[in-house]
Formats: sequence, structure tokens, C-alpha cells
Amino acid sequence: MNILESVVTTQNLPVEQLSEQSNDQPAFALIDRLDLIDVIVLKKFYATGKDFPFDTQPYCFPILYKEMKENNNLKICMEALRKRLDVLVKAGLLEKINNSNPTSYIPINGKETFIRLLITKFFVLSGFTKLL
Repeated sequence: MNILESVVTTQNLPVEQLSEQSNDQPAFALIDRLDLIDVIVLKKFYATGKDFPFDTQPYCFPILYKEMKENNNLKICMEALRKRLDVLVKAGLLEKINNSNPTSYIPINGKETFIRLLITKFFVLSGFTKLL
């Protein structure tokens, strides 16, 4: 059982009830507009496979781009990835550290369970369960 499956089995709440509890209805509606690259980026931040409290991962942009290029065979340029990260920041799924050079992004504390459920929902509905 991986980290995303453990979140789903331990929550035991309907997805609608979870979104009402976290007041993230706009973020939950966003899952319909996310594509595979966005979800893989979120997975890099929120589903590291490590035990709590080391279960999330911050990234500076050049390292994230290099990992996505090498490990996930990402086929987009740096600027496209940067724009996708900015969209995820505006949606409230990631946080950008201001005044950092190089630009760094961190997962939002307290939204880990919610975003892991979004990732799981995307993979299950899209039929990409092998990527979980």
C-alpha cells in the first residue's frame, strides 16, 4: 500500500464531506481542469512515500525541473513548468517562497490529506492507477 492509498483508507469520509470540511471547494473543482503534468508535479510535493513528518518535499525550481526532466521524461520547457507552478500557487495548492533565489516552492501545511485525495481521484478517474 502506498501513501496515497493509505490516505484514502484512513479518511473514511465521502469526498464531498471532506471538501466541505476544508473549505476548498474551488480547489476541489479544479481537479477537473488539471492534467497529468500538474498532478505529477503535485505528487512530487505531497506524495514522497516517507513517514510523517517527512511526507512532504519542498523544491527549488531548477532541481524540480531537473528531476522532472530526468525521472518523469517531462517534455516541456522551463518556462512552461514555471507557469504551471504559478497556476498551482494561485489555486492554493502550493506556496511560493517570496524573495528566494532560485525560486522555491513548498507544500501547504495542513492540506496534505486533501491534495493527496485530489491526486488519487485524478489517477483513478483517468485510469492511470499504475502511476500511484
